[in-house]
Amino acid sequence: MKLKKFKKPQALILFDDRCSFCWRSVNRILSWDKRKVFRFVPIRDEASKRFLKDRYKELKNSNTLILIENCSSPNPKIWIKGRAVMRILWLLGGVRKLPGALCFVPLGLDAIYSFIANRRHRL
Repeated sequence: MKLKKFKKPQALILFDDRCSFCWRSVNRILSWDKRKVFRFVPIRDEASKRFLKDRYKELKNSNTLILIENCSSPNPKIWIKGRAVMRILWLLGGVRKLPGALCFVPLGLDAIYSFIANRRHRL
């Protein structure tokens, strides 16, 4: 019997832990993440504030989804709002990679994300 070899988490998702819609999204991503690529940290947590403190001060007090890809490298890639959602789908792979390809296209993804984000506490 051959054991599957999983990569250690390489992408960090900062999310609003006071939002039930966000928690449902985290649980959905966890159920899809068979390769265990993602780690999750509430955006108001001290760990996320420490990570963002020096390099990304403008994101430290934001209230949005933030994806930090290659989080342990000296030069991680930061994705926010709608493009972060699409990048997460891209990294999950499989059929989710198709809509995830939109992360590379500068469309109005952030406007759609903001529309949903402004109503997320009612969802």
